[in-house]
Amino acid sequence: MDLVASHFIDEYAARGIHLDAFQLEAIEALNGDEDVLVCAPTGAGKTVVAEYAVELALARSARCVYTAPIKALSNQKYRDLAEDLGEDTVGLLTGDQTINRDAPILVVTTEVLRNMLFQRDDMIRDVGYVVLDEVHYLADEFRGPVWEEVILQLPERTRLVSLSATISNVEEFSGWLRSVRGPTGVVVSTVRPVPLLQHVAVSRKLHPLFDADGDISQRLLQADAKLAERNESGGYRRRRTTSVARRKRVLTQLAERDLLPAIHFIFSRKGCDRAVGDLLDGGVSLTSKEEATRIRRRLRELREELTEEDQRAVRFGFWSQAMTRGFAAHHAGMFPALKELAEDLMEDGLLKLVYATGTLALGIDMPVRTVVLEDLQRWNGADFVELSATEYTQLIGRAGRRGKDTVGHAVVLHTDELDVRRLADLGSGRVEPLESAFFPSYNSVANLLAFHTYEDSRAIMGTSFAQYQRNADLGEIRGRITRIRSRLESMETELREACLLGDLVEYLRIRRTADRATKSERKRAKENYRERIQDSWDAAQTGHLYAYAREGELEYGVVLSLGRRLRLINIYGEMVWLAHDELSSELRDLGTIEMPFGVSPKKPEVREQIADDMYAAIAEREELGQDRDLMGSWDRFAVRSNPELEAHPVHHCPELAEHIEQASEYIALEASLRELEELSESFDESVAKEFDATAAVLARLGYFQPGESGRTDSGMVKLAAGASMLRGVHNEADLLIVQSLSEKQLAELTPAEFAGVCSAYLCDRRLGVNVPTHPRLRAAWSAINRNLDFLLDMEAAHGIARTAQPYPGGMDAFMAWAGGADLESVLAMSDVVVGDFISANRRLIDLLGQIIDIAPAEYLGETARQARDLVRRWEWL
Repeated sequence: MDLVASHFIDEYAARGIHLDAFQLEAIEALNGDEDVLVCAPTGAGKTVVAEYAVELALARSARCVYTAPIKALSNQKYRDLAEDLGEDTVGLLTGDQTINRDAPILVVTTEVLRNMLFQRDDMIRDVGYVVLDEVHYLADEFRGPVWEEVILQLPERTRLVSLSATISNVEEFSGWLRSVRGPTGVVVSTVRPVPLLQHVAVSRKLHPLFDADGDISQRLLQADAKLAERNESGGYRRRRTTSVARRKRVLTQLAERDLLPAIHFIFSRKGCDRAVGDLLDGGVSLTSKEEATRIRRRLRELREELTEEDQRAVRFGFWSQAMTRGFAAHHAGMFPALKELAEDLMEDGLLKLVYATGTLALGIDMPVRTVVLEDLQRWNGADFVELSATEYTQLIGRAGRRGKDTVGHAVVLHTDELDVRRLADLGSGRVEPLESAFFPSYNSVANLLAFHTYEDSRAIMGTSFAQYQRNADLGEIRGRITRIRSRLESMETELREACLLGDLVEYLRIRRTADRATKSERKRAKENYRERIQDSWDAAQTGHLYAYAREGELEYGVVLSLGRRLRLINIYGEMVWLAHDELSSELRDLGTIEMPFGVSPKKPEVREQIADDMYAAIAEREELGQDRDLMGSWDRFAVRSNPELEAHPVHHCPELAEHIEQASEYIALEASLRELEELSESFDESVAKEFDATAAVLARLGYFQPGESGRTDSGMVKLAAGASMLRGVHNEADLLIVQSLSEKQLAELTPAEFAGVCSAYLCDRRLGVNVPTHPRLRAAWSAINRNLDFLLDMEAAHGIARTAQPYPGGMDAFMAWAGGADLESVLAMSDVVVGDFISANRRLIDLLGQIIDIAPAEYLGETARQARDLVRRWEWL
């Protein structure tokens, strides 16, 4: 081991910390001049590997760029590194903020690094190491492509350190990294340095989620069943929201068991604020006099930097009371300085409880003894969605402080909607695969074509992780196509002879393209199919496995008992009821499933065994789509007619309906084959085809010339002025911005008005959807909307969706802010909370800076410059 590594390891040992095996393995890979991918649980110590990359960069006189997925993480990492290495050694670049740009250690957001790479920034020449923190973020629907673009554009000489939460397809991901980056050391650890116990809070008790053998706790199952029985009998009121009393009871339970400090995840900003207010109203205090005094001192330092108006705007008094009593909230709607103070106070042991949304799961360093989850759903910006296993693991991963706690605790509050088996699955350590969200943006296409030929740019798209995964899927899809074709061939032999009058297979293929049947034929088919459903219901037998559609959705189940409703076990091992009026298809008998003798199917392990046997029986059918026809309408059995069908002898067979029923599986397989063939075609070079479509839109708009006439002698594409502007815009509405900047309605704006209009380009619905009241703002919005409609139509014609939806709701507020209005007034007129306003203002500063650099006319660039100066008038921005 070289001197740098020995010194680094010894420094940790001097602090009483002995590095784990996975950390030493990663250090060795970096010493061997390899890239390294580290996958480990939250809190395991992945950051140590990043710190070693920083150490190597300093020792070798190279630059290290440390990236983080969000600005809050970038700011925190900058503070940490600046404290350890000195402010002269560390810089920060986040788009809206630049500190010590020429420092050897730079902390940046991933977007900033991506833009530096695309712009061929001179700084990149000196970069020896890049740390991609939270690299699993490349699966993010909106920002994930940036991570892949960084990986694809990094110089070969630069060593890449990728830090990720545990993922299930690490071999696939590392295989892709090796294919585009070369030798890559892969280090995986599944061990938490602090063990974690998971509990469920039921009434006044905390029940363990698992027993000593790792199975679901029987105590928990019994408590859950008891509550369910009370609920069904009508003696128990359904609990739809967590009450004030319940939150207080949970807090009391944690305090009595010495399980504080804690983070209590609520996943709602208003819910977090309300929970803090409820504790204040209830007179709750978690701090000693000495602790309260220390907190007041820290609050006083912050208060002195705010005017009275600003204090009211950021609700300083409310948060001061809460923090002084030892609790607070943490979410994106809060004043950033107060949020950072909550982090610092928690780290210093002065706060005992923080109510939080999901932002803390992104890596903000706030470890605690206990994590509480109020629900297993989160808000994704558009709707409430179920927590994934990876998200759940990251959330509870905050529990257990290394060096302080011997064990961490995760507590999930029991509700009527809680499925304890699903919770056990989430808590089992299962993780999901990393799925690429990559697509080529207009900005990406323009930047690639500035330095590469069209063919080479297209080829680069083909090396993305998205294409790598689709290529793997393509092999599986083509394998299924082969199996379906083989199955169809064997069925065709029998079907061709099924009708004495002619070739049934030939007739079915003609029928597939025929027009819809007449109304009378469809009525007759509906009546006949109702009879088939009834006949299959009457013929149902216990122990038989059936495929059927319940209200249009395909299900499989083994019948346990007959009656007015059928009782079944489904393929998930759940006991379910099926009523006749829920059936939208016949019950297709797939044979019998051997049932365990002498044991009750009420036992979970018995149902799981039956479910395993069922899945083994239907796996092939499900994969090939043999029963998908059951989801179709009864209309598929109606006799259709056209001249070609009329001319076919099978059409006049008196047993035609029976023949079509006999061929139902064949028809389903043919439909599945057509879908798979279309999917295969779409996956083949799919990312390159998306590149073609995106480039075609730009060519249609005159950003470059298509074909050979638009190429230089070296094969490079000739870019027009619009493409050069587009290269400098890094925004979800990049092309819309470039297109609309040339509109006269924008050219006539004052700097304050221009700032207001540009807030629409942030594409942030939280700023509001109302059209501005100011006439010139309204005219500018109409121009933007006109360009938006034009682009969306063009994208639809090319089969892509690239341009995000802009929103006009912040225009009046940001014009007022740029015009000198105070924060309190601006927030009052916009209904935007302070955290969102500051976040949007920072992004607006960043965007205005981009417009300054790419403005098509000098006067517009000057307008953008003055607008940026006007909105950057507060020290907190």
